[in-house]
Amino acid sequence: MKQIVVIGGGPAGVEAAVAAAKGHSQVTLISEGPIGGRTGWDSLLPSKVWLHAAELAGVAEHTAEGVAIGAVHVTPTEVLNRIKQVAQRWSEREAQRLQAAGVKVVHGVAAFHSPHELIVRNDDSQQTLTADAVIIATGSVPRFPPTMKPDGQRIIAPRFASHLNTLPPDMIVIGGGPTGSEFASLFSRLGVKVTWIVGAPGVLPMFDPAAGAALAAAMTAHGATIHQVDVERAERTEGGVVVTTADGATHTAAMAFLAIGRVPDLSRLNLAAAGLEVGANGQLAVDNYGRTVAGHIFVVGDAAGGPMLANRALAQAWIAGRTAAELSAPGYCPHTVVSAVYTVPEIAQVGIVSGGEGELQRVRASYTASLKAYLSDETEGWVELIYDAVNRQIRGGIAVGTHAADMLAPVALAIQTGATIADLAAVFAAYPTLSEVVFAAARAVK
Repeated sequence: MKQIVVIGGGPAGVEAAVAAAKGHSQVTLISEGPIGGRTGWDSLLPSKVWLHAAELAGVAEHTAEGVAIGAVHVTPTEVLNRIKQVAQRWSEREAQRLQAAGVKVVHGVAAFHSPHELIVRNDDSQQTLTADAVIIATGSVPRFPPTMKPDGQRIIAPRFASHLNTLPPDMIVIGGGPTGSEFASLFSRLGVKVTWIVGAPGVLPMFDPAAGAALAAAMTAHGATIHQVDVERAERTEGGVVVTTADGATHTAAMAFLAIGRVPDLSRLNLAAAGLEVGANGQLAVDNYGRTVAGHIFVVGDAAGGPMLANRALAQAWIAGRTAAELSAPGYCPHTVVSAVYTVPEIAQVGIVSGGEGELQRVRASYTASLKAYLSDETEGWVELIYDAVNRQIRGGIAVGTHAADMLAPVALAIQTGATIADLAAVFAAYPTLSEVVFAAARAVK
């Protein structure tokens, strides 16, 4: 029986272990902390609980005529309790998945002793595991330059979301990527005065420019102040924080929030003992199945570098797990992974959304194509489809508005299956739903 070891107890590690266990394999998962990893306990899940609270508050404040609701308040201490409850329940659910799949769980910190041996240390004890295949799913850690470091009180980072028991009157959010965008939107919706310093590339530079512009416009309309300039330093003062930007300007607030990037967490693995070397970009080179040059060692999710998306991590983990167990699996296809930012408005894209001048065509439909948008007063959104000008196959999609990430699921499937504009045009979603807009866009093509 093949021995497979998975390093990492987060979503990618669990997915890889469960996938590998479907083969003729004995799978061991090494988790440094509780099952769920940083994603479940420190970063993604806590932030999404906060975002959900802000979303519910926003819905309650904008109810339809004929429905009366009293004043809406989001209580930070209750949100923190909710974070603990959800994190615990999700951790238990993931642990049950592992148990049902027959995966053995070992707690500790793993490091290679040789290409096929791992030493797992836990407090004062250690054990050695031998593996025919190893899947590294150790996630990522935040990157902070010397002039910008969190102190956990006035200068905070995403991992402090589960400890934020009060909301300040004003906040400087540093970072224009998905995490910075989500927290800037979150704080603004919770009544915090937001100064958002997005850096020279602007708002969501990895997304289609129209999507980033839509979010910037919405944030400005809601009272946020946006500065497109790089930050040089963030410092704590007696009364709050002061942030200095590259143009020499200073900005003050009660608190600052840092969302300036993450790097793969590989430093403790002793990769040299496995014959592996991290590249200049801080990553290990992998193929479409997650395999490194070592062949029997795989890297998935954030540990494999960006883009650092949970669904990308799960896709890579499932593929690597099956491949390590010698089960059939397709190679990883980045074009079918939906990138989503849970702001107001929500932003999402999938596939190829730029380039190919003359080869790609675009068609856009407004949320007003759906009766549901009028019923829920969500008419400001839009969906854009990108398709091949010659064979008319779907190549990509962009959505801006409520439930944008959900809207692009059929587009991802269309890309995966090679569907055409005509294929989407022939589908009529349930009426009335916002999902109608995707297919309405396809029918708008002449």
